[in-house]
Amino acid sequence: MNYTLFKEKIEFFDFSQNYIVEGSETFLDSVSKELTLKVLNPEDDFKIFREIEEQTHPDLMIVESERNNISIDSIREMIKYVQKRPLEGKYKLVIIKGGQFLRAESSNALLKTLEESFDYVIICILVDSRYKLLSTIRSRCIFVSEVNSSENFDYSDYGRLLDILSLALKGEFLAIYDSKNKEYLLSLKEDRNFIPLLYNFFKEFYIFLETGKAVSNEDILKIFKSNINYDKDKLLKILDTINIVRENLYNNVNFQLSIEKIFITILR
Repeated sequence: MNYTLFKEKIEFFDFSQNYIVEGSETFLDSVSKELTLKVLNPEDDFKIFREIEEQTHPDLMIVESERNNISIDSIREMIKYVQKRPLEGKYKLVIIKGGQFLRAESSNALLKTLEESFDYVIICILVDSRYKLLSTIRSRCIFVSEVNSSENFDYSDYGRLLDILSLALKGEFLAIYDSKNKEYLLSLKEDRNFIPLLYNFFKEFYIFLETGKAVSNEDILKIFKSNINYDKDKLLKILDTINIVRENLYNNVNFQLSIEKIFITILR
């Protein structure tokens, strides 16, 4: 899920059991603090806040790397820790910092814990890129990614994508079935902004048709104006499809099939 959705969910104490948070160090630090406070200090108690800050809270464990390695001993200690129920609240929280430093033995030991999935344990792995983790670990976690906010998307690097979207809105099947276009779309697989940007494009298009509100990007505005009679109900279906695809991708559903699903919805 993107960061905005993550914040909405934890605001209402809707937690997942296993998270992978990827992004810059600043982002990782911010997300881990937000999650920790919501999980362990829902009533905003000052005493608990101090325990969290001093890392003395009995239901909080932080696993860190040493010399660019998270040792098997650290993971074994974590396994023992999660087997006992929380002492103060509803959950125990484990924050694993530097997930990219998990070696094979440590990763396999962690995987077993993720598979057991204790209902009172929340595990959050902080990593600079999800692809540095075992695919089996990724498949058992919800992703929280650092992306640009919707109002600040920079389309300047996505001219080719805008050309493809313009074709698709006109019903041109070359948008997805031309080999070069397909190759370009598949090259965006690891671009964390791609799906949110795609969603933002169609959301802004819907708002434009509904209210006439112009957008600042001239290339996008030109596309919107040339499709002024586009079916608004169809746009809502496209937005729903992108949302479904976005959640599926976080669960490691095939990227190519997911993108084809979006464009088939546009072309229908």
